[in-house]
Amino acid sequence: MNLKAPPIREETRNRCVVVPLTNELSQKLVTVSLEHFHFLFDIQKVDFSLFISVEGWLVEFIKAKEFSKELLDEVWSACLKPKGAFGVCIWKQDRPKFEAVINQVRGKKLARLMAYVPHMDKKTLDVYNNLSASSQLVVKGGIDEEVVARVRASAAQIVSSVLDSQAALYTLSKMITCDPTLYDHSATVAMMCAIISNEMVDRPMSDKEVMFLAECGLFHDAGKTCVPSEILNKPGKLTPEEFDEIKKHTVYGRNELLDSAKKGAPIQDLVIRVAYEHHEKFTGRGYPEGRKGRLESDPHTGIHLYSRICMIADVYSALLMKRVYKEAFEPGQALKIMIECNDDYDPLIFKPFVGMVADSLKKFQNLAAPVSTVSYEKETKGKVIQVEPGRTAAESLRSAHEKSKEKEKEKESGTELSEALRRKGA
Repeated sequence: MNLKAPPIREETRNRCVVVPLTNELSQKLVTVSLEHFHFLFDIQKVDFSLFISVEGWLVEFIKAKEFSKELLDEVWSACLKPKGAFGVCIWKQDRPKFEAVINQVRGKKLARLMAYVPHMDKKTLDVYNNLSASSQLVVKGGIDEEVVARVRASAAQIVSSVLDSQAALYTLSKMITCDPTLYDHSATVAMMCAIISNEMVDRPMSDKEVMFLAECGLFHDAGKTCVPSEILNKPGKLTPEEFDEIKKHTVYGRNELLDSAKKGAPIQDLVIRVAYEHHEKFTGRGYPEGRKGRLESDPHTGIHLYSRICMIADVYSALLMKRVYKEAFEPGQALKIMIECNDDYDPLIFKPFVGMVADSLKKFQNLAAPVSTVSYEKETKGKVIQVEPGRTAAESLRSAHEKSKEKEKEKESGTELSEALRRKGA
């Protein structure tokens, strides 16, 4: 196969090892998510190399001895240019070292939250930290027996920790507001699923069911890895074709989990079903099949209880987070948006959920915040976050590339809200 010359500067060619990215070489590498790559800005050194893949070439862009914020900046800028065929990766053998760095940084960030932000629940943050580490194994793809075991162990911790539901809801919402770089959608959905199932469902649930629902939450978006990143992170409105591709993530997720199960990963059928059904709506207006109502009442067209729970957790979590295509909503705003579409949710689950979130807001939001909260905000503003305060690192840098007058007009006309609901299938 004839390759064009690598699209990199001559200076980079002279400084770095550059080789064709063969299939054999690809098997020895593992992709690094942009959100996790951002954590590297918080450390001073690494003991592994970071590679970039670009148009069929592999570049050892940052050697351990050359690690610097300037080189990290170059990688970020290249990754986040629109439609850039660009990726970041490490040797598979170095994954434990990389994960150790991520866990260290995440732990420090969570410790700062506890120190500076009032009324945060330590047990919730500890559980979330563990869930997030497991969640990232899922989104990397290649789900195997080891990944499933890690997921189950994380889900079990939710039950063993005996979390206070109101404190957990407040802590998750406040964490996302204070430090968006800590946000992990699947980890948040897993905790929300556990809270709903433990506190709000009409019938009592056993610890085993609560744990299983948390597992479903961690796997629910496994199919997102199959959707092109330029569509997932598109700042503007999706075209009908792009929206159709987004909706396919439920099918992709089912197929990915089925394939992993066939290869020996102990994934239960119900986990696969929730990944497939979590965008089905109670009224039948969801996807991929337009199922409606309760499976208990109609085994042919109904939606499984676990999928109905996961859908509520999924929508609430997504509304809280700032995305390239929408602003973040405060918990009260997110709840109001969901209430306006309340027919989409099973009332036996949704009404108690509304009450739980409302009680949490009433209990915590009017409590005075000490001056140290301001100190936390200043301390956690790093090089990347300063680009767009309140966004994730990936969104901040992408926004710098893609700001336009058209987007500002869309904001003024309320397009962000409609687009947020559209991407959630509303």
